[in-house]
Amino acid sequence: MTEHQAAATALAEALHGLRALAARLDPPARVAVPAGPRAELLAALAERLRVPLAIGPAAADGESGVFERIIGERLGLALGRLGLDDLPDGPAEITGIADRVAAASFDRFRTALDAVAPDGARLPVYTAGDPAAPAVLIASACGMPAELCSRWLELLRGEYRIVTWETRGLFTDEPDFDKLEWDTEAQAEDVFAVMDHLGIRTAHLLGFCGGSVIALAAANRSPERIDSLSLWHGAYELGPDSPKLDHHRNIQALMAMAAEDRDTATAVHAVFLGTMLGGTPPDLAHLVLYPFATPELFYRYCRLNGAITDIDVNPLLVGVDHPTLVVTSEDDTTANPLGSAEVARRLPNATLSVEPTGNHISLFKLGGRLGELALSFLREHPGGQAAPR
Repeated sequence: MTEHQAAATALAEALHGLRALAARLDPPARVAVPAGPRAELLAALAERLRVPLAIGPAAADGESGVFERIIGERLGLALGRLGLDDLPDGPAEITGIADRVAAASFDRFRTALDAVAPDGARLPVYTAGDPAAPAVLIASACGMPAELCSRWLELLRGEYRIVTWETRGLFTDEPDFDKLEWDTEAQAEDVFAVMDHLGIRTAHLLGFCGGSVIALAAANRSPERIDSLSLWHGAYELGPDSPKLDHHRNIQALMAMAAEDRDTATAVHAVFLGTMLGGTPPDLAHLVLYPFATPELFYRYCRLNGAITDIDVNPLLVGVDHPTLVVTSEDDTTANPLGSAEVARRLPNATLSVEPTGNHISLFKLGGRLGELALSFLREHPGGQAAPR
């Protein structure tokens, strides 16, 4: 790659990362770029990468929506590094840059066909590593794009067949969402739909945030197919005396309201989005805030995530005797660390790791020694097998 291609490539990479979010916005997000070569390059790259944007001068009123600001800030950083000497020579070079970025993006891990759950829900699946290696599945945070797990795929793909998927009803066109199941049991069934889709008989199962509850439900439902569990920063409902932080209680209350019906979800949407904005780092906002892009997505998210955060996990702990790593931190401000400690205490074969710092964002960034913890545990508990042909 030549020096002048590097800046244009960085712009194309920033654009490509916005595809999922931008595709949900109607009308397209406005990106304020003065007319000229840089605006023309942005428009050409957006068209080639299929990122719907409205590119032009700033709006007369000077106001923009939350997601327009998120998109504008992400692209603004890349555009700011793009000098006139960095512009590609012509359409062919622009096409080449866009195509190389798309080929190297996280999308390269997506399987050609989606998994299909028993009720017909389609599940986008992403996998990396040797298909013959032991399988490791990530039940990620509900409603979050799989790309948030990219560092985990890169970390584990050298030794494992690493797999994750995206939440039912939120990432594919599901016009009949109301006919789909949305409870924890259905989401646990998605684990096995993904495994069957890839011909995996048994697997390690990592649960991130709300995915920890799905992991427990899956292990409880079909223990013979789960080799071990890792539960990371889980938010658990443990009954009337369940240890919870105020943030967790407030989020639960808002989601319960929004899950009632679409009109209520529309009314609560802006309040919830404002709550989430404060703790979301700018470099991940386009991913973390995806399920809040529209009132409809938000309604679906609250139905699905509320089912996970509200379910009493006490029955799910019974009979789960798999080797289990439970990870939390002393300063998690979203999920009370005492909930993870109680889950670890109740599981007969669990090890608790309380890190000095960390939260749901550092989990996806693989902050601290999280990668070391994960690899050490997985190596101690070999397993993960392909299904017999």
